[in-house]
Amino acid sequence: MLQAGHCQPDMFTFNTLIKGFCMMRNNSAAMQLLRKMEENGCKPNIVSYSTIIDCLCKDTLVVDAMNLFAEMISRGITPDVVPYTSLIQGLCNIGHWKQATRLLNEILSKRIFPDVITFNVLVDTFCKEGMVVEAKRVIDMMIQRQIEPTVARQIFDLMISKASMVNVWSCNILINGYCKAKKIDQAYKIFKEMRRMELVPNPVTYTTLIDGFCKVGRIHTFTFIISAYPVINHQNVT
Repeated sequence: MLQAGHCQPDMFTFNTLIKGFCMMRNNSAAMQLLRKMEENGCKPNIVSYSTIIDCLCKDTLVVDAMNLFAEMISRGITPDVVPYTSLIQGLCNIGHWKQATRLLNEILSKRIFPDVITFNVLVDTFCKEGMVVEAKRVIDMMIQRQIEPTVARQIFDLMISKASMVNVWSCNILINGYCKAKKIDQAYKIFKEMRRMELVPNPVTYTTLIDGFCKVGRIHTFTFIISAYPVINHQNVT
């Protein structure tokens, strides 16, 4: 079609072909087509670049993917969460989790909203490597950035499913996130799950919950927590 010149392909056609080559793991053909777009006066867009970046990362060609990512930015194309997630996954696959974490920080600094896939990639890597502290820091980062705590809950459940250590500190992070979002029932649910996991709430747990209940005007529940869990009477929660 290109050689005959009878029909000039548009952006959609080029991107469809690029996706096809990437599905076949034919990176070189996809790159050639990307260059052919430019020769034919069809400017590649974020879909064109993101598709190839993802394919390169899946083939552990992360350096090439990073170079293509830099090229995309140099051409004035603002990246969204898709190429960032691909790069984070690629870096984690080759064990470069520190660089992957830096990319996550870059996403957050640019106010790009990471989805659960982005966070799952990092937490899954940390859990597999036994780096529980790092996994918890990712959750803490989400809470500090006021990212929807439901996403944090999904990651919290992922940590449990992978038999990673979940302790009072990680539970407190999630409870705090729900309280800040005024989702107090969800916070209280985590509190009850702590007992099922044989985790003993500490003064921070109680203080966070009591503050959360008070802020939503549910003083009666405040009284219930004290009466139901007398351990609070033996700890300093002020």
